[in-house]
Amino acid sequence: MASLLTKKIDKLRSSGDDLPPAHNGADQDDPPDLNTRARVRRRPIYLVIGVALVVVAVIGMLTAVNAMRATTDVLVLTNEVQQGETIESKDLAAKSVNVDADLGALPASERGRVVGMSASTRLPAGTVLLPSAITDQVVPGEGLTMVGITVSYSHLPSEPIVPGDMVRVVDTPRDQDDPPVQGPINTKAQVYSTKEIPEAGETTLNLLVPEAEANWVAARGATKRVAIVLDNRVR
Repeated sequence: MASLLTKKIDKLRSSGDDLPPAHNGADQDDPPDLNTRARVRRRPIYLVIGVALVVVAVIGMLTAVNAMRATTDVLVLTNEVQQGETIESKDLAAKSVNVDADLGALPASERGRVVGMSASTRLPAGTVLLPSAITDQVVPGEGLTMVGITVSYSHLPSEPIVPGDMVRVVDTPRDQDDPPVQGPINTKAQVYSTKEIPEAGETTLNLLVPEAEANWVAARGATKRVAIVLDNRVR
């Protein structure tokens, strides 16, 4: 049987006919095997770009964390300082704050310059000092006079008077006199500083008043025949 098959193959070869292609038993029209994984050719440039993006992200994150941790020492008040009062060394301390949150605060290195300057407004304890909060201007300024008067609580508003307030000093009659027929004499003034005298039920006010009106304010204040009216606090 094998010899007959061999003879047929030799006959086909001698006739020039091509032999049918050999295969592994699978039909050529059969669909490809989906379980066979094709080799994917990876491009090195994509890998390099991916690594670079990761590195940039890590560097950005580290930079942000370091910026949040960066601090600077600024000046803060340990005691309340009223407007016009001199800032002393005992009123100051250094505090570390975030660099982005200092908002232009005075650095702790400015302590020597700040001591001896005056507060331009009332500064509560714990206030971070800004350049606008202090001044070296001479008080009283040109055209003004500082007058100190002591006023009883009954001649003051129930709302506490604080430095910086704009007030009117009003001439009042004696206790037994009739009310004035005409409007009382008054002058505008700015409160520079205050001092409570609780045991006497009085408050001493240092007022900045126009030079031309300082005499009568001082004279009436000496007899305590004045009342203080608080004007609009809107600045």
